[in-house]
Amino acid sequence: MQLLPGLVISAIVGGLLYGFLTIWMHGVEWFSALASMALGLAILAVVGTRGDDDGAALDAAWRAAAPDLPPASDRVTLEQAPIRISGPTKAA
Repeated sequence: MQLLPGLVISAIVGGLLYGFLTIWMHGVEWFSALASMALGLAILAVVGTRGDDDGAALDAAWRAAAPDLPPASDRVTLEQAPIRISGPTKAA
């Protein structure tokens, strides 16, 4: 988890949005604060919960401990084994 970079990025973007709405758009302060906090929380949720190097190390440990059970997000396995769906057949 990358909580500290998420907090920093969300504070910067939320502050910029608050300044834009109050100074340039002459918005109501409570609405500007509410909108900037909502955007800041959304950015915090996305940036703060993304994976980091520890997540990659945990995935590697999982693959080493259980090689027959690939994780659901293993794109290499999913791309190498495409599922074929039969289409309609021609009438004779």
